[in-house]
Amino acid sequence: MKQKIWYFLLWLLYAFIFYVNWIIWIIETTISLILYCILFFFIYSLWEKFRKREPLNFVEFWKKFIYKICLFIYTIAFIIWWFAFYNNSINPATMPQFTISNWQKTVVFQAMSHIARPDFYKQVEQEIRDFKTSSWVLFYEWVKEWTKESNDKFDQALWVNFTPDLYKNMSRLYGVTFQDNSKLLWLVNNLDFNVDLTLDEVVKIYEEKVKNNGTKNVNNQEVINASDEIIAQLSTLNDRELKILVYINQAILNLIIKNDKEMKKLLENFWNPDLLDVILDERNKNLADNIEKSEYNKIFITYWLLHFEWVLKLLQESDSKWKIISTKELYPISEKKF
Repeated sequence: MKQKIWYFLLWLLYAFIFYVNWIIWIIETTISLILYCILFFFIYSLWEKFRKREPLNFVEFWKKFIYKICLFIYTIAFIIWWFAFYNNSINPATMPQFTISNWQKTVVFQAMSHIARPDFYKQVEQEIRDFKTSSWVLFYEWVKEWTKESNDKFDQALWVNFTPDLYKNMSRLYGVTFQDNSKLLWLVNNLDFNVDLTLDEVVKIYEEKVKNNGTKNVNNQEVINASDEIIAQLSTLNDRELKILVYINQAILNLIIKNDKEMKKLLENFWNPDLLDVILDERNKNLADNIEKSEYNKIFITYWLLHFEWVLKLLQESDSKWKIISTKELYPISEKKF
């Protein structure tokens, strides 16, 4: 019975490998299994002789080896599948839409992701249309125009070459699309206001922080061209491999979005803390200041999720009457199915 099981598991594994990458992976897998089996058989034989026991012959060892290897592979595969299925179908991440008010002004804060499902952006577009039809205005996040010098300094501080097509290429790894602000602006009316900093301002504030904090200069860090790296990785995958990778990547992205606070702490520990402080904290102050000073009392905002909690705190420091009065959930990466 056990022998039939390992035959079944092996052929099932080969069927999956053939489906994903045809005959090449089968040849490579077979060669790898044989080599590893020889290696472990040699170790096993030495161990049995050390214990003064008669080792199995190679054929019997091969059967046990394949059986256990298959069980190991299927166990790992099941864990990965369950992780992906749970995060993609049972408990996917949401992008909340918070409505806050101090009873003088009402703000709808739509948390955004720069890569998401097309349906998510269509939902946000419709939300903007509906609110602006009712005489609301739009405040939106998008770092304003900058000089090449600031762009180079930002890339150096970020350690990544932030090219215009980065989000577009990233979206292919996650089976989604990228945020196209042109589809979210100038809907119904022209009351759209960019309430972000310029990259020149970001770099200036960052350099002042580095100087004041005495932080180690990061100008010698290697700048990674992430866009090219993504394209290179995509070029090595066929459609079926990409489909599997996308499903797993979506689960990881869902997990990251659901744990955004922990991700912020992780970034603070392993990334450039001075730059993160500007990207988050300084822009939070700028957004809160724009809300408070705006002549408009009904404001719809599209901004990155990590900003909301801190923007609300800043508003409450100036006026304790600011409260969350309602919350609505949208699904940016995958919809809940179960």
